[in-house]
Amino acid sequence: MRVLLAITALVLMSLTQPTVSPAQDTDETIIVFNLTSDDVWTGQMALGLAQRMVEDGHDVVVFLNVRAVTLANSAVPQHTEAMTGLTAHEMIARLVDGGARVFACGGCTRQAGLDPEDLIDGVVPGNADLRAAMMAPGSRIISY
Repeated sequence: MRVLLAITALVLMSLTQPTVSPAQDTDETIIVFNLTSDDVWTGQMALGLAQRMVEDGHDVVVFLNVRAVTLANSAVPQHTEAMTGLTAHEMIARLVDGGARVFACGGCTRQAGLDPEDLIDGVVPGNADLRAAMMAPGSRIISY
């Protein structure tokens, strides 16, 4: 009898608890683009998809790390992306203007021989805000 009561209590408790599927999208979803390559084609593909996500209303974070920090180097001439006619600098500026947050790895920036002042406007060194976005329960990370 005790076992039956315990099972009944567990069933009733499970029926009264709200459930949320991990697959459900919420307003708290953050899409983090983890970009490691300085390859122009790869970088501009990532930045282009990030732009489309911003246009779709998503909260977007771009993390430039490893060699990708050079895409934000203000002293380096940029290639023009064939589909949009924009450079990586222009694509990053457009993302920032649209509300995306763009971070550059501080250690990677130093390893590339750059100072934070060498990065284009709108790109900030990685910090607690970046780590919080990456670890938020609803975050989705897309790596290039």
